[in-house]
Amino acid sequence: MNNFKLVFFILFLLLLITFIHHKQGPLFALFEEGIGNFTTQIKGDHYPKTLIDKTGITFTLDKPPTRIISATLATDHILSGLIDQQRLVAVSNYVDYPSLSNIVNFYDKNIVRTAGEIESILSLQPDLVFVASYSNPETVRYLLRSGIPIVRLSEFNSFSDIFNNIRIVANVTDTEAQGEVIIHHLQQRIDFIKAQVKDKPRPKVLYYDLNGYSIGGHSLMDEAIQLSGGINVANGVLGNGENKISEELAISLQPDVIVMNQWVFNQSHGESSPTAILANKKAWADVPAVKNKRLYSVPGTWLRSVSQHRIKGVEAIAKLLHPEIHMFQESDYVQ
Repeated sequence: MNNFKLVFFILFLLLLITFIHHKQGPLFALFEEGIGNFTTQIKGDHYPKTLIDKTGITFTLDKPPTRIISATLATDHILSGLIDQQRLVAVSNYVDYPSLSNIVNFYDKNIVRTAGEIESILSLQPDLVFVASYSNPETVRYLLRSGIPIVRLSEFNSFSDIFNNIRIVANVTDTEAQGEVIIHHLQQRIDFIKAQVKDKPRPKVLYYDLNGYSIGGHSLMDEAIQLSGGINVANGVLGNGENKISEELAISLQPDVIVMNQWVFNQSHGESSPTAILANKKAWADVPAVKNKRLYSVPGTWLRSVSQHRIKGVEAIAKLLHPEIHMFQESDYVQ
């Protein structure tokens, strides 16, 4: 009898879940964050445009938005090349951090800096909010329920992803022409680097963080090293993306070149460069990069950007690997 009651109760729960999913599917789907591609799909070549979230929730933009909130540093950077600042009511609070941002003090001080709290976002009465797959899930849930149109970006693993994100932001803000100009300029700089390093020897390169992290394949860092004329020695050794790496494993890879983050605080507070710290570690003494003094620090704002500014990191690495190459000049730009 007890078993019969248990089976009946389980069947009742399954029916209840099915009913909720059928009647309120979009809200039920809000709890699936963190899996797969969450990038918003945009339908319509002209306004009104429909924004389709991965959850199935849709929003309609009847006209170009004029009260935009950028709650991510990536969209702060992308929007800086697309829209008039008067269309922004808030940008992320990271936008003026010298250790993170390439556009410190670019935005007018009257534009609110937000940490992405739902209360502050709602109080600004936006007509469009940009978030990302790494944004606070609770904030995203509330926004999806609020009826305020949101655009989520979730792919940041390649320059192709950067181009796609620029096109999404440009599409939804009615600035497609400006977006294509940015992409065209980036592609020319990428092609220029590729042509410069085409026939050069390809050194083994390790991106290394003193906290014990490196980056494997399917990542912007892997692509940047390849475009720069190097070989990412962590590709195939570590999993895709950023991963923990032991000192023993990093040393065993015997890189010819090591690239590290030169965060702003290292310079402004008189702290030792990360390359100097690594060079003084006895365990690393026989690594080719250390023996040949080919440890390099590159600004973290260039190395880790997921916007159009990432090209600065590629150019910096290319010049370090191949000092004899020429760098792209504005006079090289072809419209």
